[in-house]
Amino acid sequence: MNKILRIFSVLSLVAIMFSACMPDEYELQEPWDKSALKFSVTVDTQNPNKLYLKSETPGAQPYWVTPVGTSIKLDDAITIPFPGDYTITYTVETPGGLVTADPYTFTITTVDEDFVSDPMWTNLTGGIGQSKTWVLDLDADAVSKYFLGPFYFGGTGWEWDPAFSDIPWAGVSAGDYGTMTFDLIGNANFSCDNKMFPDLSGTGTFMLFPETSELITYGAEVIHDKAQGERIANWNAVMKIKMLTADQMQLICYINPNEWLIYNYITKDYYDSH
Repeated sequence: MNKILRIFSVLSLVAIMFSACMPDEYELQEPWDKSALKFSVTVDTQNPNKLYLKSETPGAQPYWVTPVGTSIKLDDAITIPFPGDYTITYTVETPGGLVTADPYTFTITTVDEDFVSDPMWTNLTGGIGQSKTWVLDLDADAVSKYFLGPFYFGGTGWEWDPAFSDIPWAGVSAGDYGTMTFDLIGNANFSCDNKMFPDLSGTGTFMLFPETSELITYGAEVIHDKAQGERIANWNAVMKIKMLTADQMQLICYINPNEWLIYNYITKDYYDSH
């Protein structure tokens, strides 16, 4: 017992000494002025659609927000394949907190045809100067022409691919959900004409990332229902492409990081010919 009491006394003394050394309050340093932030954006001499980002602020962690995503690299390169007016935001983490520089704005006037030559771009859009129209694989007669149903269920470590007739509890109605069109005519254009839910229709643009098999739409949402679709956290977030051929496409749409729905699409041409 005496040994235990001695150990407890030593531990108590250490705790008291440690707490005596702790400051009464924590204070951030004074925030930096944004004029202290240094960075550069340089256009590639051979490709006007490619830009090099360089953080030149000593001892600071950068955070870039670009038209094609975010980055925390000191040096990075991005390619913006389509014409338009764009903005890059440069932020650094300093001992005084986050500081953001004035936005860097620029204009792209050319299409990077090499960038969009990957087969995935062709499968999705038909190619440069072309368009392709897609439908949800479910019609008014509750028929799915390629997949078992319009969507499947998935999550970390599992997937369930039910037939539409086996999930009446899902609350999704058979019907003509309309069309969505991806094209590469002057830009990466996207439009959705949702006949079941007109309020979900719209026009905008999209970006495809073949290296990571990902797709994102801006200003409009891909065709979907409302019953299960309302479970998706954000329809304009990045979607994982599970499968993309010339006539079929599956998009993983996230409910949360561990659960998702897999929406199944076929081209309008495939639907009309089968």
